[in-house]
Amino acid sequence: MHIDKLKSFLELQIIWKDDNMFELKVTASNGRYFGITEVYDTTESLFNFSQMLINFPHENNKAFHEAGYRESYAYFSVSFYCIDNAGHIGVQVSLEDSVATEFRPEEKHKLKLEIVVEPQAIVEFQKQLSRLAIKQEGIVTLYGRDNRIEYR
Repeated sequence: MHIDKLKSFLELQIIWKDDNMFELKVTASNGRYFGITEVYDTTESLFNFSQMLINFPHENNKAFHEAGYRESYAYFSVSFYCIDNAGHIGVQVSLEDSVATEFRPEEKHKLKLEIVVEPQAIVEFQKQLSRLAIKQEGIVTLYGRDNRIEYR
């Protein structure tokens, strides 16, 4: 599925790496709002988050991950939670992007959006995310439920 055709999604792509960390390009859209940031993360941190998603939401009813620092150069956070008894999962994504040297709040690019996903999408995303963290290369995409065939 090409990114231009997606309605809602979260995509993580490793764009640079060294021995201790890597840089993630994070892209998110809920169909109405769209944002991108580039933030540093580590294999251990991202892998641990992927493990929180195993059997989600049956064993954990919330899962959270963040990279970077709020009100700093760049920041990314993602929170998974149940939104109904039908098994739909809410995914709240927060992105902040680089600012000029003065760190004026008005220059800070910020975005917070929610994506609604199906439980099976989490299963696939978790497997891909685990591989991404270990290999430190590639792209993983979590597709929102509006990307299903019946929504097109």
